[in-house]
Amino acid sequence: VKTKSNLGPIKDKSGRRDQILGVIKAKGEVTIKDITDQIKDCSEKTIQRELTAMVLSGTIKKTGERRWSRYSLS
Repeated sequence: VKTKSNLGPIKDKSGRRDQILGVIKAKGEVTIKDITDQIKDCSEKTIQRELTAMVLSGTIKKTGERRWSRYSLS
């Protein structure tokens, strides 16, 4: 069984996604930097993976490319 010893307070994806959605709802349109400023216990790469999964599932939409990417509610 693999375990991670560096898990922060949020251990499940749904809780992290709820936090991300909360930031998007509060600001309307956000960048990855906006989210990492709000969610301190999570790496930028992890947030990027969550955002990609949320875009693919249709939960949020992405505009722009690379560093100009912005995320908003679908």
